[in-house]
Amino acid sequence: MANRIAVLACGILLLSSCSVREDRGACPCTLHIALRDIPGPVTVQLVLESGTITLQAARDTVFSLQVPRGQLRLLACCGASPGADEALIIPPGYDCPPVFMYSGWVNTDFEETKIEPRLRKHFCTLSLRMDGPSGGGEPYWTRVRGRAGGLDWDGTPVEGEFSCRLDAGMSVRLPRQQAGGELWLDIVTPGGTARSFALGNYMEEEGYDWMAQDLEDLSLTMQLSLTEIILGSSLWQENLHSYIEL
Repeated sequence: MANRIAVLACGILLLSSCSVREDRGACPCTLHIALRDIPGPVTVQLVLESGTITLQAARDTVFSLQVPRGQLRLLACCGASPGADEALIIPPGYDCPPVFMYSGWVNTDFEETKIEPRLRKHFCTLSLRMDGPSGGGEPYWTRVRGRAGGLDWDGTPVEGEFSCRLDAGMSVRLPRQQAGGELWLDIVTPGGTARSFALGNYMEEEGYDWMAQDLEDLSLTMQLSLTEIILGSSLWQENLHSYIEL
């Protein structure tokens, strides 16, 4: 009985693999995907001609699967799960999820191959410290808004409204913006916007790179008085002389 089971198992193995006499170019490729230094669980998608394979993988792991020979698109995302044909769209009022992404092509025209996708950071964490005028006055808060409100699978900014409230002492995550695009910091009161600052211009003038593979985080300090606003970071400072009634 044991011998019959062994023969049966061997037969199944032979049926599922390529014969030595067959054209091995028609055999599938064994693809090993190694995920290293990932901040959390990852959604991995392989885009095939016949459809899409979606896998959920733990952080820092290696998994293997058989795929057709040829060129396959590999998508990997941590922090969000956009579809293969859909962009990650951020609803107005919300900040960007802590998203790390990879998009690339894999040559699977081999019996076996391995890839280690490097997921890139596509958000900037912006924190704000604010010193306001002393005494009473109308309440106010700050808001960040831009013209890129989403991300494609390869991290390319998607045009759309981005708007998120930024309270003093707090932080928000900004999605990757277009180089030279619009990014504003508003001072808002219940009566409307009191003043807007071209935050994106200040950042780029001082060397912030929206095209970097991994976006850097940024801390801002804003000092308000009746005659002057001082806006700056550890690298730059703008003294803006303007009266704001708060």
